[in-house]
Amino acid sequence: MSLANSCALLLLFFLTLSLFITCSTAANTIGVTHTTVAVAADNVPLPKKVTTFLPSDISPPTEKYWYSRLPNTPLPKALRYLLQPGHYHSINREFANENVSAAVILRAYRIRYRISYKRDDKKSLNSALPDSTIFYQYDDLHPGKKMKVLFTESGTKVSFLPRQVAESIPFSSDKVPEILKYFKLEVNSKEAQVIREEIGGCEEPNMEGEEKYCATSLESLIDFSVERLGQNVRVLSTEAGKKQEYTVSAAVRMIGDHKAAVCHKMRYPYAVHYCHVIADTEVDEVPLVGADGTKVKAVTVCHLNTSAWSPDHIAFQVLKIKPGPAVCHFLDSDTLVWVPKKDKKMTP
Repeated sequence: MSLANSCALLLLFFLTLSLFITCSTAANTIGVTHTTVAVAADNVPLPKKVTTFLPSDISPPTEKYWYSRLPNTPLPKALRYLLQPGHYHSINREFANENVSAAVILRAYRIRYRISYKRDDKKSLNSALPDSTIFYQYDDLHPGKKMKVLFTESGTKVSFLPRQVAESIPFSSDKVPEILKYFKLEVNSKEAQVIREEIGGCEEPNMEGEEKYCATSLESLIDFSVERLGQNVRVLSTEAGKKQEYTVSAAVRMIGDHKAAVCHKMRYPYAVHYCHVIADTEVDEVPLVGADGTKVKAVTVCHLNTSAWSPDHIAFQVLKIKPGPAVCHFLDSDTLVWVPKKDKKMTP
């Protein structure tokens, strides 16, 4: 064998050996990297699973639509939470709690004015909230007035569905079987009964001077209120506060009169609001200071003419009056109140 051939073979041997060592090192490195990543993944807690019915190509609603319709109106806190990804589930199948709050019981009667209450309803109300103020008469609140108040949430803690998804889900009494099937709920379950009641309330005839609508998405909620009150509005909600004795710390301030839209969060598998516009309505802001020093700005509504209400309405039973005089009430912390801005002086 010539010297040239021997050198060529020797060079080929070293090249092969070098390539083998490089590949082995790379494989080991990859193995170590893979192992390290796997260990790291095991140490990172998985995000809390949020129930969702959203197709992968449909995005959840955001603040964008709000500011496109209401560019000069800040997004209220009660709505902001419903738009934060992961803050609430998008679907909740367990929303018919046995221990229903008084706010839920009252909502069925204070927004459906022609319905009277039954003895069992008042018993449930007294049991849920035996010594707290909800209804009051027009001139009852003045600086120094003391009362026990409970600010609670009346609706299910769920976020908005995209409008496209919400509109694809039936929402009517004759479609209840389909709704129960969609959410995999038993026909005789408590949740099924709540769904029937809530949809039934949406379908009741309007009282004189009232417009109402059950909004199943953020977009429909905004559209309903803007179409009736315009874009120059304020949207308010009561700040949450625990049940305790509160003192009215200053004069009650009127922030809207004659017309307002009130949207109550409903008990439902996803975010639905019962919205209604009622004539002869005054919206007030009541500054309160709790026994523990907590300050709360409570939003209240006064219905100035109750002559068309049922004499059996629970407000008259609580206040021991007959239909006609103004009746006022505190609102839940997840209720939204829309009032037209009068002028720049009314703007916060």
